[in-house]
Amino acid sequence: MSGFWKAVGSAVGKKIFKPKVSKTITSLKGKYNIGSADKIKSKAAKVKLESAKFHLDRTFSKVDKSIKKLEKSVKKTGELLGE
Repeated sequence: MSGFWKAVGSAVGKKIFKPKVSKTITSLKGKYNIGSADKIKSKAAKVKLESAKFHLDRTFSKVDKSIKKLEKSVKKTGELLGE
């Protein structure tokens, strides 16, 4: 019977004493030596900010073109109406 209890003990021990995995990653190591998670997060935030800036610039340039076209058409319409 001692073999039985030994098997039960090892099975229970595996379930109870599993090593815990951190829920937050603090650093990454590997082939390219990426660095700390904070560095990665700050780089990602910087890239997102630059992307937003780029898209805003594109949007405003398109809006400027549309406004110029509208001004031309308003001016042309005024000339046709005799104003």
